Amino acid sequence: MPKHLRRSIAVLATALLAVGVAGQARASRDVSGGTLNVDLATDVDSTDPALAYLNTSWEIEYSTCLKLVNYPDAEAPKGSTLVPEAAAGLPRVSNGGRTYDFDVDAGFTRFSNGERVTARSFAHAFQRIRSPRLESPATQFVSDVTAVHARGSHLVVTLAKPAPDFLARMAMPFFCAVPAGLGTPTGGVLTPPSAGPYYVASRVPNRSIVLKRNPYYKGPRPHNLAEVDYTVGNDQEATLLRVEKGETDYAAGGVPPTAYAPLAQKYGINKGRLFVRPLLGIQYFAFNTQRPIFKGNVPLRRAINFAIDRHAMLIQAGFLSGRRADQILPPGLSAYRNADLYPLAGPNLAAARKLAAGHTRGGKVVFYTSNRGSSPAIAQILQYDLKQIGLDVETQMFPTAVQLSKMGTRGEPYDIGSHSWAADYADPYDFVNVLLDGSKLQDSGNVDFAYFDDPTYVKRMGQASLLAGPARDVAYGNLDADIMRNEAPWAVRANMNNRIVVSGHVGCFAYNPIYAVDLAALCRKH
Repeated sequence: MPKHLRRSIAVLATALLAVGVAGQARASRDVSGGTLNVDLATDVDSTDPALAYLNTSWEIEYSTCLKLVNYPDAEAPKGSTLVPEAAAGLPRVSNGGRTYDFDVDAGFTRFSNGERVTARSFAHAFQRIRSPRLESPATQFVSDVTAVHARGSHLVVTLAKPAPDFLARMAMPFFCAVPAGLGTPTGGVLTPPSAGPYYVASRVPNRSIVLKRNPYYKGPRPHNLAEVDYTVGNDQEATLLRVEKGETDYAAGGVPPTAYAPLAQKYGINKGRLFVRPLLGIQYFAFNTQRPIFKGNVPLRRAINFAIDRHAMLIQAGFLSGRRADQILPPGLSAYRNADLYPLAGPNLAAARKLAAGHTRGGKVVFYTSNRGSSPAIAQILQYDLKQIGLDVETQMFPTAVQLSKMGTRGEPYDIGSHSWAADYADPYDFVNVLLDGSKLQDSGNVDFAYFDDPTYVKRMGQASLLAGPARDVAYGNLDADIMRNEAPWAVRANMNNRIVVSGHVGCFAYNPIYAVDLAALCRKH
């Protein structure tokens, strides 16, 4: 991406943010209490913190979790700066950067069932993550943890080697406090007690989720609403009508892509009803490198990168949906370097056909994608684009949580899978190592949807993860370009914006750059 274009995008993001912060200041005069109604087109993957990994479930976890360190209820940049939460302060680091000692001081809260929060509450979170019955996607974040001990008020974690991103990992919902007796049933716990501002009072999968204020929480985080009620299953068209009528207050599953431009014209941007925030994330097609058509077939994987029409796909998502991309790392990370790898303006079919010649291996691919939003339209574009290089695409569509569960299961018979990834925390490890380190693959719960397992790159990923500062940025910037140029396990198509539509009843709008809409801070206008 040209430098002047990146600067223009940065200016736009800053302007959008300034308007949003001003709107938040005006809305903060609204009173608290009442119930917020939320619509989700498809269900969350889980409400168990050891399993929840969709952005919609992490919005819930941000309002329910109590963590050792957390991100403040604030916009960027403050909202992406780690601060102590249940810890009395930042941990004492010793043993050459391998041992972290957290002093747990959570007297301002209890679990929603009345149980006290102790260091053992956090030690148990580690134990649950490692349970074979749960098959938590968080196992990749504890692979370097050699010991966890609760000693009085202290939680002591020892690593195999220094890890500059360890503290940021601890801010993920996977590591929030859980009662010491919370079990590990297959599929997780629907209504785990929690020690944050809210707790999951009830959940009926694929139908409803109810959050209620934690009566024991006396901490500094906002807890304005008495209750948050999720309705699951209304499609985007129905949700748009409901939010316009005030029958629901937040379109958590989005609205039809064609609706954003008219909504912006009707309500303006960041003025109370339609909010736009840049996301630190990517949209991409993962090539299942363990399937016959793509295994060892770099020319075909590169051919698809040249063949896809990124512009046509992006406009399916509607007004202000994002910008075209072709790399693993998004521009918001300091490690990002524009490598100019593949065509962004439109396909280069001559280059694509030259690469694909003799490498189509029967010419049939199975494509997994979501059945919601712009996904069906993007699937049609992909089908057309790949036909131009001799590939026939069989598209299979699922609710998002089902799609990702299937793709995360080793041996699932798909060749290409569509995915959107928003940062767990602002570090290149969360894109390169988490999504492409094949040494972490397990039977299920995977997020390396390309099943990419190259020993040379796994070694380089491990070496990069030990670095800090500019050296870390250089190493990851090189990895990004080298993987996408030389191996092409994905075809990246876009970086995204988050577009949030709310009813006229919503006040105190707040957005966190890591977790998106801050449910704990919202309030209803009276």
